[in-house]
Amino acid sequence: MKNWQADLFIILSGTLWGLSFIFGRWGLADCSPGLFLFLRFGLAALVSWILFSRHIKITPKKDRNEGLLLGIMMGGGFLLQIYSLNFTDVSRAAFLTGMCLLGIPILNFIIFREGIKKFSLIGLVLAVIGLYIFLDPSFAGINAGDIIGIVSIPVWALYMIYLTAFTTGKEGLTKTYQYLFWQLVGVLPVAFLTYVFLESGLTPPMHPDLVKGLTLTPRFLIGLFFNAVLASVITVLLLTYFQKYTTAIQAMICLQAEPITATIAAFILLDEPITSHVAVGGTIIIIAIFISEIGPMLSHKNN
Repeated sequence: MKNWQADLFIILSGTLWGLSFIFGRWGLADCSPGLFLFLRFGLAALVSWILFSRHIKITPKKDRNEGLLLGIMMGGGFLLQIYSLNFTDVSRAAFLTGMCLLGIPILNFIIFREGIKKFSLIGLVLAVIGLYIFLDPSFAGINAGDIIGIVSIPVWALYMIYLTAFTTGKEGLTKTYQYLFWQLVGVLPVAFLTYVFLESGLTPPMHPDLVKGLTLTPRFLIGLFFNAVLASVITVLLLTYFQKYTTAIQAMICLQAEPITATIAAFILLDEPITSHVAVGGTIIIIAIFISEIGPMLSHKNN
C-alpha cells in the first residue's frame, strides 16, 4: 500500500475524532469524565469482541501486551485532554494537544534515532503555525489546565510512535483486530481508577464538574454510542491498520483534520461562527497536509 492511501484513511480517523468533540460534549454533560471514558471504551471493547472474537482469542501474548500498553497510553492521553478542558479554554487545551506534533520527532529521535524527512518537516512547521492561528489561543498566564495539557504532549506522542513501532510488519486483518481489542481494554483500568480515586467522592475532587456521576439522558446515550462505536472502534481500527504504512509524524499531520472537522461541525450543529483566524489557520493546515503528501511523490518522480 502507498503512503498517501494510508494517510487518507488516517485523515478519515481525524475526521471522526473531530466529530467526537460534539457528541462527547453531550455525553460529558451528564457524566463524570473518567466514568464516561470507562463506559465509552467498555462498550467499544464489547462491540469489538462481538465482531472479532474469533481472531482475538488467538492473540499471542506479546501482541496482547503491546496492545494493552498502547491502550494505557491512549487512555492517559484522553483523560489528560478531558481534565485539561475542565480548567482551561478549549482553544488552549486543543493547541497543547496538537503540540504532540513537536513531541513526536523529538521522542522518535531519542528512542529510535529516527530523523524526519524534508517534506514532513515542512508540513510539520506549517501545521504547527496553522494550528496556532486556527485555535487563536490566549496564553495570558498559565493555569492548571495548561499544565495538564502540557503533560499530555509526550503521552500522545509516545502513543503515535509506539503504534507505528508495534504494528509495522504485522500484516493482515487478524493482527489489526487483536491490537484494536487490547488497546480498547487497556484504556479501562486507567479510566476506572481515575473515576474511583478522583471522581467518586473517595478523595476531595479537583473540580465540582468531576463528581457529577451519571444521568441517563438521550443526549448521553447518543454521545456514548457515537464515541464508542465510530470514534473508538472504527477510528482505532483505521489507525491500527493503516499507520504501519506511514510514519508517526506523517500520521499526526493528517490527524490535524480533527480540529478542522470539529470547527465545521460546531458551525453546522451548534451555530458557532467560523472566524477569520479559523479560516486562515485551517487553510494553512490543509496546505501542510498537501505538501507533506505531494512533496515526496513529486520528488520521487523527478528522480
